[in-house]
Amino acid sequence: MRPNHFTSWIIIAFATVSAVCAQPEKTVPGSGEKFEICLSDGTSMLRQRRYSQALDKFDQALAIKPRSAHALSLKARALKFLNRSDDALAAISKAKQYEPKSVQPYLSLASFSLREKNVARAKEYLAQAERLEPHNYEVAGLMSTSLVIEKDYKGALVYANESVRRHPDAYRFAQRAAIYRNLGQRSNELKDYDRAVALDPKNPSFATERATTLFQAGNVQQAMKEVNRAISLDDKFAPAYHIRANVYLVMKQKAAAIADASKAISLEESGHYYHFRGAVFESMRELRRALSDELKAEKLLPDQPAVKVAISRLYHSLLEPKLALKYITEAIKLDPKNSDYYDERSQIYRTMMEYELSVADDSKSIEYAKRPPVNAYINRIRYYRAKKKFDLALKDQNQLISMLPNRVGLKEGRALIYLERAEHTNSRADYQHAKEDLDEVLIALPNETHYSMRAQANLKLGNLKAALADVNQAIVKQPGMSSYYQLRADIHKAMGKTEEMRKDMAAAKVADDAALPPH
Repeated sequence: MRPNHFTSWIIIAFATVSAVCAQPEKTVPGSGEKFEICLSDGTSMLRQRRYSQALDKFDQALAIKPRSAHALSLKARALKFLNRSDDALAAISKAKQYEPKSVQPYLSLASFSLREKNVARAKEYLAQAERLEPHNYEVAGLMSTSLVIEKDYKGALVYANESVRRHPDAYRFAQRAAIYRNLGQRSNELKDYDRAVALDPKNPSFATERATTLFQAGNVQQAMKEVNRAISLDDKFAPAYHIRANVYLVMKQKAAAIADASKAISLEESGHYYHFRGAVFESMRELRRALSDELKAEKLLPDQPAVKVAISRLYHSLLEPKLALKYITEAIKLDPKNSDYYDERSQIYRTMMEYELSVADDSKSIEYAKRPPVNAYINRIRYYRAKKKFDLALKDQNQLISMLPNRVGLKEGRALIYLERAEHTNSRADYQHAKEDLDEVLIALPNETHYSMRAQANLKLGNLKAALADVNQAIVKQPGMSSYYQLRADIHKAMGKTEEMRKDMAAAKVADDAALPPH
């Protein structure tokens, strides 16, 4: 499975708390024991996103050892999460001043940079930490996170393996599991989350991630059991409610999914949670509520093209194409090689009757597609037919047939193009090609439309008996269609049967009159 929002929160968590696992420095008995307990408790609270409580614990530790670089660096992390960046940097400055040879301040600075996705700066800080303490497992862990952000998952795995080898704790296994998820190595991912849970069974983060893995592997019941366990460990852990909402959605319990998504949002305002709930509302056709959620998601995730596409699609459904166009264009700027986004914008342009722009986007969709972009080809073919660019239409239709050779209906489309081109060029060859395609189509789909199309081709080719047999079949299947009687009149005319021609023309008029609305 490709990387998605399920892994995004834990990757950021590793960027901010994976370097807090070092054992607190030893000091004199009594005060030293209390110092270590404060650091340990604060670290646990930091991992559980209880940042204010973590800050209190670190302050208690600093009351015992005010010059501890480790405690100051942990305090800086809590401050950063509380959006007190200036105070966080001040704490880091003190840590560097008090213990110039400690790696902890540089690990904190690297984690701050990773939260901001400034990987280059993070690597500079990690290089400084490596010089102070070579082969540090925390440096390896943060280097792994850096490469994950750069989507170099194989490179990230090398550092994660090193980190696990040097310090096989629950967080190292969980970090490596997240990388396995991005690599699509499901069995290795689950093994590492199993180890993380075994080492730290009371941690709701690991239980939630293990539930996510089980869910993505299709083990819905096991996923539900594990995520319920996570919630029992911490009933205020927002990601657990988010994952359970996903499980409920797969179980087709949309009301429960909405309830859990709303609970997650109430505990932690996250763009991912709004985006998920918006998608559920959209599936329920509650478009205004969906749009409200997606707009909130966009404020929190301004650089996520998928959110902008959702907003665009909703505005389009709500008949506001100009706003739809604005958001889909922003999504394309963020991801300019996404075939699906051009397909979305093409549909909006067609709604706005901007057909030239629509077909340009269809061409872009075809250019960047990783799978057959059927809709883009069909739309472009319609445009070419409308513009009587039959050679281009035929080229695209042939391309579709080559990509999807078992779709018989595509040959019907090609037959139609041959017939349209033949009407303008009077090409016997095109009529013959149309007939050959319709011969195949009628074996699989013997309906009145196909019979009437082949009747037209046979008429132009002079196969009058065959044309008559085909149009008779069409009339049997759909006796109220005036065009079929008109076609049979033309065939009878070509056969010199004047009386039969007149009868068919009269029948065509009766069918037309019957189709008129009542006075």
